[in-house]
Amino acid sequence: MDGLESKWMPLLCTPGLANTVEHISRNIESVLTRDYVGLQTILATESGAVSVVGSGPSLKENWKKLRDSDTDIIACNAAFQFLLEKGVVPKYMFCFDADPLMLEFITPRQDVTYLIASRCPPKTFEMLEGCNVIVWHTAGDPCISELLTKHDKMEPMVSGGTAAVTRCMILAATLGYRTIHLWGCDSSFSDTETHIRKSTTDELRTVIKVNGKVFQMAPWMAQQCEDFKILAPPMRSSGIRLILHGHGILPHLAAAMGFEVDGYWRFKPLLDSFVTKSRILWKYV
Repeated sequence: MDGLESKWMPLLCTPGLANTVEHISRNIESVLTRDYVGLQTILATESGAVSVVGSGPSLKENWKKLRDSDTDIIACNAAFQFLLEKGVVPKYMFCFDADPLMLEFITPRQDVTYLIASRCPPKTFEMLEGCNVIVWHTAGDPCISELLTKHDKMEPMVSGGTAAVTRCMILAATLGYRTIHLWGCDSSFSDTETHIRKSTTDELRTVIKVNGKVFQMAPWMAQQCEDFKILAPPMRSSGIRLILHGHGILPHLAAAMGFEVDGYWRFKPLLDSFVTKSRILWKYV
């Protein structure tokens, strides 16, 4: 209000489904009646490092570093086509959106393995006919356990929150990767941009302050950050190394949590703490 100082309030996120349970159930039911190759066939088949790539605007700035990173690449959603346009062919393409809008992300190629959730629209599998497709199931869908039981499918489900990149980093760990780089995972606006290409939807905006820095973001971006806060520490405790690249609220949050950001921020929180304690000690010497 004019003349009054705004007060920061604690953030409360309440996640929800973008599509109805009935819609998602129909998608899953359609896939379960097909012949498909499940995720269980490639569990623990990889090792070393992988890059999980989102479609945040910072990818436009650092895709060459990604290209030269000498890691396997899993491209999520629109990041797949962006990298193809740059001459970079990911090893995997990942998607778990149930809405038909995701169909515009699909580009069939014989030299890519597609990690497609069973909740994706049936047309996805028609578009990818003849390609190497691996089907995985989304833990948390209200209908998934019932449908797997109905079709006598004893197959794993993948947890990982509401966003493709957080879900993908969990899936990457199940494949056997022990170092996971996150690129294009900004979770905030860069000027007016939310993605590497113009968004097809009008995004709601809110202002969030994290560790002293202010960001503009959409509500779903805030939920992605909340997901990372929950998911990343147990992954670190299990021996998985997470490294973030780029800018935005998620790398900033990760740095505050003690994760590596572009190879520099890993020990910054410890350094800041050491400097603060040293100043206090010096004051009383």
